[in-house]
Amino acid sequence: MIVGLSNVSKVINSVFLNHSLNEVVSLSYSQIDKYDVQCNNLIKFSKHEHINEIIEEISNLLEKENSIESFEITNTNFINLRLSKDYLYKYSAFNKDCLPSLNQSILIDYGGPNIGKALHVGHLRTLNIGRAIYNLNKFAGNEVVSDIHFGDWGMPVSQILAYINENNLDLHTLQASDLEQIYPEANKMSSTDESFYEKAKNISNELNVGNKEYKKQWESLYNLSVEEIKNLLTKLGHNFDYFYGESDVINESKIVLKEASENSLTRKDEGALVSTEEADPPIILVKSDGSYLYLTTDLGTVYFREKNFNVDKYLYVVDQRQSNHFAQVFSTVKHFKLSDKDFFHIAYGTVNGKDGKPLKTRDGGTYKLEKLYQDTYKQLEKNNDDPNIVDCLTNSVLTYSDLLPNRKINYQFDLEKFTDINGKTAIYLQYAQVRAKKLLDEGKGLEGIESFEVLDVYERDLAVKLTKFTYFVNISLEKYEPHHLAEYAYDLAKSFNTFYTNCKIFSTEVSQDDLLKRLHLVRTFHKTIKDVFFCLGITPVEQM
Repeated sequence: MIVGLSNVSKVINSVFLNHSLNEVVSLSYSQIDKYDVQCNNLIKFSKHEHINEIIEEISNLLEKENSIESFEITNTNFINLRLSKDYLYKYSAFNKDCLPSLNQSILIDYGGPNIGKALHVGHLRTLNIGRAIYNLNKFAGNEVVSDIHFGDWGMPVSQILAYINENNLDLHTLQASDLEQIYPEANKMSSTDESFYEKAKNISNELNVGNKEYKKQWESLYNLSVEEIKNLLTKLGHNFDYFYGESDVINESKIVLKEASENSLTRKDEGALVSTEEADPPIILVKSDGSYLYLTTDLGTVYFREKNFNVDKYLYVVDQRQSNHFAQVFSTVKHFKLSDKDFFHIAYGTVNGKDGKPLKTRDGGTYKLEKLYQDTYKQLEKNNDDPNIVDCLTNSVLTYSDLLPNRKINYQFDLEKFTDINGKTAIYLQYAQVRAKKLLDEGKGLEGIESFEVLDVYERDLAVKLTKFTYFVNISLEKYEPHHLAEYAYDLAKSFNTFYTNCKIFSTEVSQDDLLKRLHLVRTFHKTIKDVFFCLGITPVEQM
């Protein structure tokens, strides 16, 4: 729904009802010159015996609408509407009352990283999409909590501990960088050395039953890895309300399995414990060797959250390659009657290189998130000498470039393109908001205006773009797709830059009325672009 035009929809709908036409009227933004909004519902009734009467009735009602300056009904029965100056003044300044009152409580699960492994570029989208959805819901007035949900239990961690014990390494002297070497070696040994695999499996089982010695080793490993992860998250501008992990729900996972078995919701299948739900293949809960799966601890996590949080829905922001896993999780949650809340998998595509494959380093290795940050920083450092500004711009680039594509598709990360001052880039957006801030600093203390009397083409274009903010916030919220708002951010900044180029403000040639009107537009733009930045998770720079 386009903000402020509900009455326009109602008057068109009233004519349809008068003629017994069952039709839900829909308004959309128009690309036609001279018009801003269109309605296509009338087209399907072009052969109606009373079409001329219907057109006349709609025309008579639209003539009385204050939000409409002019309109046309074409020969093919498109209804094109031009917004009035009163409408543009009223709705160019955002009002939170224009957002739907959702009053929802939401928990966002980021499907977090495994400890012992460095954050890599694949984690970028989880962080950015999750934060944008979090901020959008905060902006709309919903109650939101975020949980990184570390992968800090089970075989991956046990393999690391087995490797450390096998090689008599001192956990207390290890660095986080050492773990990056240990994990792939341990994983490789586990798949090629039966004896090593059995040691890792034994450690996993011992951890599950509370072995004090292995738990102490695990705590050292956890603290070492999580501190490193948190430091990088801080550098990247990300934080979470909770830093829970699989290790926090071991007891809950056991409770889930126990209660499910007692209620005949599980059965044995070749030594493994599976759900009785009809599924092909069967949904495995515990492997034949006694080890848990991610699904097992995900169920324990749901149990834990239902006991400790009161939310309406759960959102899992995780790679689309995990879609089958989450389909099984959500299905099992219902089968075990763990929750009657809404569960959604917010899936996303991969970050690719120029070869169209998941982004790698030049030597073909995993592209670490720390390196991506440093590479972007160095590129921006060429044109900026303030480290604080470069840091802010780096995170702006890593955020905006990642949110601009539809989350459902893969996209190619192009460092030179994304750090350009022109085009759909974070740098372009930041320049626009800095320009606006400078103008406002120069015009500080000047009074505002209470209406738009006259608008030239550039002023009007900017005013129209400003009224669209609520629409794109709503559609991004509804679809969990921040790219709608990211696209809008570019369109808005582009309109402002065109206005900036063509409309003088502080000039002796400009009348006082035009000065105040244009400052009003600048002020409204600056407030709106900062709201957009907040929703997307971008921090505005003070200067460039």
